[in-house]
Amino acid sequence: MPGSARRHHVVSKFYLRHFADDNEQIASVMLPGDRTFLQNIGDASVRCGYYTVIDQEGEQSDSAEQALSLVEANAAAAWREVAAGGWPLSDEHRGSVAAWIALQLLRGTSVRNSMSELASHALLLDAVLGGRTRLREALAEAGEPVDDDSVDRQWVELFKAPFRAEVKANHHIRHIAEMLPRVAQSLLDRSWLLTVFERKSLATCDHPVYVVPNEDLTRMGMGTGIENATAIHAPLTQRHSLALYLQSAVPPQLAAMGRDTLWPGVAATALYSNSCVVNSARRFLFHHPADAPLTGFHLPAPREQEVEVNAELWGWMAEGDRQVLLSAGFGPDALAALLKGR
Repeated sequence: MPGSARRHHVVSKFYLRHFADDNEQIASVMLPGDRTFLQNIGDASVRCGYYTVIDQEGEQSDSAEQALSLVEANAAAAWREVAAGGWPLSDEHRGSVAAWIALQLLRGTSVRNSMSELASHALLLDAVLGGRTRLREALAEAGEPVDDDSVDRQWVELFKAPFRAEVKANHHIRHIAEMLPRVAQSLLDRSWLLTVFERKSLATCDHPVYVVPNEDLTRMGMGTGIENATAIHAPLTQRHSLALYLQSAVPPQLAAMGRDTLWPGVAATALYSNSCVVNSARRFLFHHPADAPLTGFHLPAPREQEVEVNAELWGWMAEGDRQVLLSAGFGPDALAALLKGR
């Protein structure tokens, strides 16, 4: 579709319907919570051309979005079954839910932004390790001036106005295609706990699947990923939440109940579900217009950065390289702030 800029849902429209009223209106809460407005689910979580790729002929194509819609179509039927009280799911519908949750873990802005930030940090690390010596070589290869003043000026510019890498749709879609089968299978291998709420209501957000931090890994200073997370949480509807546990981490009272368990919801569980949503949101939270599931929560500011590097890169530079930066008013605190996205 040359020149197209179609509206792409980063969170599926069918999914948002399960949090909307009969007119398909949903309450959208913009972080940090100072603005709430109603909008049609067709307009919520939309990014123009977000999954538009460049095909082999160099033209814009919505083929990736069309492929994603197949996953959504299969999942929509499974969601209807859950909403109607069906549990446990058939293998087919269980697979469709796992594929959709895997897709949400991979397709969101958090993943693409993380990829861009990691690439930007890699470029900065390369500059630090290569120093002015490598910069002089690069300038010479490009036919640029390599006198000391020119090199020093370019060196300072590398840090005062660093290059920011930006991952495009093609790279992101390739990552999704490579990772989706593995992530979906890891979810299928978990034990599923569906909690049903009679009175309490749930919210969702622009990143509805939350990877619950693994406390043991956190204590060791390590991060939590999809495969080593003790639990992964997702609100499925206004009244249903799903927790996917590692087999080794299933609560004892549930372990004897089988692979997929149904559990009645209570106020504390609804509070936990909504706290997961708040922690996972980047810019927007969503809920049914007649509900108030976020009452009492302190909502954070929009998340502007996904990756933070705490390495002491200043000490990795040659003394001469540091001195040129210091003379230009750029010191270790400025480099640390740069790594933190400020």
